[in-house]
Amino acid sequence: MHWRAALQGGTQLGADVVQGMRGKIRPRRIPAKHDSPRRIQHQRPGAGAPRVDPEIPLVCHAKDLTRRRVTSREQMRRYGGEPLQAGERWAVVTNDALGNFVIATPLLQMFRAQHPGVRLDYYGGKRIQELSTASPLVDSSTPLLGMEPREFASALPAPYDGVINFEVSPWAKAVTALLAGAEGRVVGPCLGEEGRDELPFLDDEPGRLAQDKEWIHEDICQRFSILQTPHISEIFARMAYLSGPVPPYMLPSADPGTDVPDVLIATTASLASKIWPLEKWQALASALGAAGFRVGLLGAKPKVQGQYWKGASDECTLATHPNVQDLRGTLTMPQVVGAIQAARAVITLDNGIMHFACATSTPVIGLFRYGIHRLWAPPVPNLRVIHAGAEGNVADIPAEAVISEFRNFPGLSV
Repeated sequence: MHWRAALQGGTQLGADVVQGMRGKIRPRRIPAKHDSPRRIQHQRPGAGAPRVDPEIPLVCHAKDLTRRRVTSREQMRRYGGEPLQAGERWAVVTNDALGNFVIATPLLQMFRAQHPGVRLDYYGGKRIQELSTASPLVDSSTPLLGMEPREFASALPAPYDGVINFEVSPWAKAVTALLAGAEGRVVGPCLGEEGRDELPFLDDEPGRLAQDKEWIHEDICQRFSILQTPHISEIFARMAYLSGPVPPYMLPSADPGTDVPDVLIATTASLASKIWPLEKWQALASALGAAGFRVGLLGAKPKVQGQYWKGASDECTLATHPNVQDLRGTLTMPQVVGAIQAARAVITLDNGIMHFACATSTPVIGLFRYGIHRLWAPPVPNLRVIHAGAEGNVADIPAEAVISEFRNFPGLSV
């Protein structure tokens, strides 16, 4: 029995399945309202009248029958690159960190181009809902994350023909199985049919890539011939059997409706190991101000920022710097993209704003953890990656190194 039926069923499920078996199993009598399912007896054609195990309710027997009936047909399985038909329905599941939606946009573009006429529904979360609903790359957007799980389960659509999942959390794996149903095709992490283990990957190069634990290793392109770059967007595209050049990020943009400072910065991130110290941001803001560059601070509203990201307290302190204009929470996400397009440069951690900036032609400096930069830094000409080397941390990067890299951009000097 597939997951969607399990969540939406109940005692009615038993009746539906029994009727659907077309006489293979029939209740001996209609139970009274006070009857427990454990007391019901069944009569099989041509057999005696075995009593149902008193420790197993009727609905469990119905589950077993449903599972046996489904296993005689096509099962939920791994997608292996076969052609898709116009009119098929596919779903894409990601985390709702800002960057997770952005890195999915190359795959979405490739999927649209290589599978015309296939519907594509997106399941992300409330943090990026403004972007996903405005994106022409998907036909619908559901905020999976930020919705109470039972609420989501009660509103499940009919099973999809296929599901692409970018997320490794237990909930994402379960949702992928729910969306795929009993017969859907799956790319990425997913619970198996019975919910005990994960659905096995295919024994081919995309399947082995999906299972590889060394995505940040410098030799990944040598180990996997399907990769031209080590960037995570390409890894996901090849796991989905998409071929050809990987396009750049594609994000909706809107007029910010305000004067945009020269240099935009973003100082919070999902992990403490990504954070650059407050005093270095302050030194950077002072140096930029001395050279005549106004600085704008991007981010969510402070209350939301502290709920989801690290560095929110230091960010609030930085917002009081005399050369920093606080833009947090004043722009929609498409307006943030528009503001980045209007700015002269962006300086940021490895976070969603870095990915936003890489969707534009604006010069951007990204501060990265060593090794992680190979996986998460997009291969675009306007990005300058700074890291502290194999033995260093983001916090070790000197402010002078960032200022020096800023000077290297044409038309910018400090």
